Amino acid sequence: MSDTIAENVIATLASVKRIPAESIKLETPLQELGIDSLDTFTLLFELESKFNISIPDDDARNIRTVNDIVEGIRKLVTANNGGSSTPSVAPAD
Repeated sequence: MSDTIAENVIATLASVKRIPAESIKLETPLQELGIDSLDTFTLLFELESKFNISIPDDDARNIRTVNDIVEGIRKLVTANNGGSSTPSVAPAD
């Protein structure tokens, strides 16, 4: 997988749920991963910190799959980079 955002999202999910990253695919529903409300809060906090973004509550409520997270973050990162089509993912300070 050459997509840095997807790789980071999957690595974060694997860390939060303590499961192998290889078992997580973009089309995997979060419910299938056993993501509960506490996991969701932890995951969103980690992703906001990692990508230096703020995920709106409305967007967070509409997340159903791993790909939903990746695409949402991609939009937020692109918007933060002034619309650049090649978002750079730098660690948050």
